[in-house]
Amino acid sequence: MKRIGVVFGGTSSEYEVSLKSTVAVLKALESLPYEVMMIGITKEGNWLWYQESVSLIENDTWFLEASCVPLSFDFTGQGFVNKATNQGVLVDIVFPVLHGGDGENGAIQGLFEMMNLAFVGCGVSASSISMNKMLLHEFAKTVGVKSTPSLLINTKKITKEVEIFINEAGFPLFVKPNEAGSSKGISKVESEAELEKALEEAFKFDSKVILQKEVVGIEIGCSVLGNEDLTVGACDQVNLAQGFFDYEEKYNLITAGIQVPSIIDITLQQEIKEQAQRLYKALGCSGLARIDFFLTTDNQILLNEINTMPGFTDHSRYPMMMKEIGLSFEQIIEALIKLGVERHGAKLSKASESN
Repeated sequence: MKRIGVVFGGTSSEYEVSLKSTVAVLKALESLPYEVMMIGITKEGNWLWYQESVSLIENDTWFLEASCVPLSFDFTGQGFVNKATNQGVLVDIVFPVLHGGDGENGAIQGLFEMMNLAFVGCGVSASSISMNKMLLHEFAKTVGVKSTPSLLINTKKITKEVEIFINEAGFPLFVKPNEAGSSKGISKVESEAELEKALEEAFKFDSKVILQKEVVGIEIGCSVLGNEDLTVGACDQVNLAQGFFDYEEKYNLITAGIQVPSIIDITLQQEIKEQAQRLYKALGCSGLARIDFFLTTDNQILLNEINTMPGFTDHSRYPMMMKEIGLSFEQIIEALIKLGVERHGAKLSKASESN
């Protein structure tokens, strides 16, 4: 029986989102033939082997348990090290249920690569490019995927470059941290008078910020599963009664509704799916990703962002899109584990061939 190390928590601003996703993943794993090891990362960055009830993860008191064992890392492909006994703690594959920050920007993936461990999800380069909004948009252009007009800035000052962009794009604008997920730090700006406050907020989450022209249209999501052979879920669409799809809307759906499947024209859905797969393969994504687009009022398809570890409760967008094509939550989890093992096996084979 394979042993799965489910990693949760983390130091990013999406710590709470990770806990919600993790509870759903752990409950799904109860019906699958795997031994589960729960590995929590505190907000301070401490790695702990957690061995108690899932309910304590749900209410975020898990790290208070005296039974938590501090962990360090083994770099020989075995897994982790119990810091109290200095003994190895073996795992066959790691499932990092981590959102935003180091969980999605390639850092944690790089650690697992150095540890020579199989893991679920995209590798270092696909994760890091996808997390960097401006870099992702520039990359997308090289494979014929259009994105929204944006400007990358690293200062709160209204520079000449910013003024030129505002004159060309007009208001309203969106101000976004370049590397942050779940719409953290994003503001909609209606005038230059509001820009200073929006920049202040965005710079709390990143040292680089993008200004982005507002797109009049709807957001369409596309879920992709696989390494080489891809499975694409049904498209969904975000229906907003007001405002924009910010953090509160994403997780509480106060005025927004998620429609699965989308009701846009089938031809447009097929084009979105084709662009999603093209970008997924070009980036070298593996395991999974949710790729979000804007569809403008004149039917232009523009890339918004890629989530390489999207929200993972059983009612999150990614699982719901896959459910629409007949894949249960448990089937998705099992497929992701197998894909992670497969990817790691292919990596080891290439390494042995080159020696």
